Amino acid sequence: MPQGLLSAQAGNMSVIMMGVMATLALIVGGVIDYASLGNEKRSLQSVADGAALAAAREMVIVKATDVRVQSIAESYVKANFKSGEAATKAEIVENGRAVKVSVSADPQVYFPGPIGLNATTVHAEATAEISGGGNVCMIGLDPDAPMTLNMMNNARLTAPDCAVYSNSFSKKSLNVANFARVNAKLTCVTGGVGGAKAAVTPLAIEDCPPIADPLKDHVDPKYGLLKCDYLAPVTVVGNVTLKPGVYCAGITVAAFGKVTLEPGIYTMNTGGLSVVANGALEGENVGFYLTGANAKIMFGPNSHISLTAPKTGPLAGILFFEDRDVLLGSYHQISSNDARRLVGTMYFPKSRLKIDANNPVADRSEYTVIIARGFDLSSGPELVLKTDYDASPIPLPEGVGNKARPAIRLSK
Repeated sequence: MPQGLLSAQAGNMSVIMMGVMATLALIVGGVIDYASLGNEKRSLQSVADGAALAAAREMVIVKATDVRVQSIAESYVKANFKSGEAATKAEIVENGRAVKVSVSADPQVYFPGPIGLNATTVHAEATAEISGGGNVCMIGLDPDAPMTLNMMNNARLTAPDCAVYSNSFSKKSLNVANFARVNAKLTCVTGGVGGAKAAVTPLAIEDCPPIADPLKDHVDPKYGLLKCDYLAPVTVVGNVTLKPGVYCAGITVAAFGKVTLEPGIYTMNTGGLSVVANGALEGENVGFYLTGANAKIMFGPNSHISLTAPKTGPLAGILFFEDRDVLLGSYHQISSNDARRLVGTMYFPKSRLKIDANNPVADRSEYTVIIARGFDLSSGPELVLKTDYDASPIPLPEGVGNKARPAIRLSK
């Protein structure tokens, strides 16, 4: 073969090899750049998550502004993003219940291939939500209920200085129908609002993170379960003063009967607390422990109810405490048109609370907190939840009212 032809072939092979090597370099470079961009994206997302959580924690501690959360987020990103400069933007969203953080950085690429040449700014976003905290005065606990808070027929819920939470994931977690209305400082609904959304003032926040039962760690008093101070049903006709103890068949205040309760704990063991129409029940510094079958609260129409919770002891600040071991599916009922003073916390973790009075309920109380599996308000009552904690000698149980512990989490 002529020397010139051999030289030409060698030259061609050299060109081919150079092309192959260049192609391989582009492929390898592309793989490296692709991996680098992926690592940068993950790193940036982790930093954005941390910055959002840090800014949200700041909101819990102080009354933060957009300027303040911006400063906190920027400081966090600067301290934790080690791969270069990053631009940070933080803002308070969801009516002050969340912080949104956006972080951007130049792409980290090293080769002039298709990936490197076409790489754009890397961006990550995170939102940290705050649930609970502040003044929490009403919680519907059941995550599976079709309606955790069901309001019908001119019912009104007024809680201008505190938050109302509904933990149901249902599209009608809060149902507002037939001219019912809600007026609360914050209405936070894990699912959605059914019926007249505009009847909630200000508008409810939907898809809100559920709030944990603030009393779930409160010691169940299990008070007096091994004895019966009153084995037979106690039915009151006339004016009677009752003492604390274990009422194993319940207490019924008959029509025109009046009961005055001495301070202390009243255990309703397999019997309820019933006040029929025109009956009256009054007590200062009293707490009711509800356990066993039929330990239900029933306050009839035209009855008179005035109660305040204990100042000390296992039920300090708690007016009603339902045993967590009772069966699901029942309810307590307030139909009284004169239940204006109910000071303390009502805790019904296994039952719904039904309120169908015609006059305001709890509106003359310094404060009222209600935690129940669910709520049904109908027939035109106005449930008024106040937060004048300092005006009452009745303490707040840890975890409720202005002692509620906020939870902070990244949104989905």
